[in-house]
Amino acid sequence: MTTPLEVFMQIWTDEVVSVPFVECVNTPVDTDSLPDEWGSAIIQPTTRADQTMGSNPWVEESGTISIGLFTRQRTGPAALDAAVDELRSVFHGVALNGLHIESVDGPHDIDPEVDGEWWRLGLTANYTFQTRRDATGPLQQWQGF
Repeated sequence: MTTPLEVFMQIWTDEVVSVPFVECVNTPVDTDSLPDEWGSAIIQPTTRADQTMGSNPWVEESGTISIGLFTRQRTGPAALDAAVDELRSVFHGVALNGLHIESVDGPHDIDPEVDGEWWRLGLTANYTFQTRRDATGPLQQWQGF
């Protein structure tokens, strides 16, 4: 099964050139080895429900994708402007493999008063994701109509 994050990462890898995607959620990352600019994301579903009946129903999930963009602070706050513009352009209204991103909002300044190595911005993408579910497993006991 493909997840919304897998499709999102595929689009990012194929279409976004200004910043690489770095998998860093629940993953140890050596920040000293990261490029000066990079990004990552986390899926935050709010609903997931069957849309049709039967043994192989369509399932629709919706929620938000929180996108983080990062740059070393020595490069200044405008360093991520090109990445923000590109992400908005690539993801706003995109649809691929069951994933539809309706809109991209931001950037949101994640923590403007933080002291540290990284300047951080966030974007929020509203999405829906449609897949099929197999309801014929041993616990479903699908009998049909």
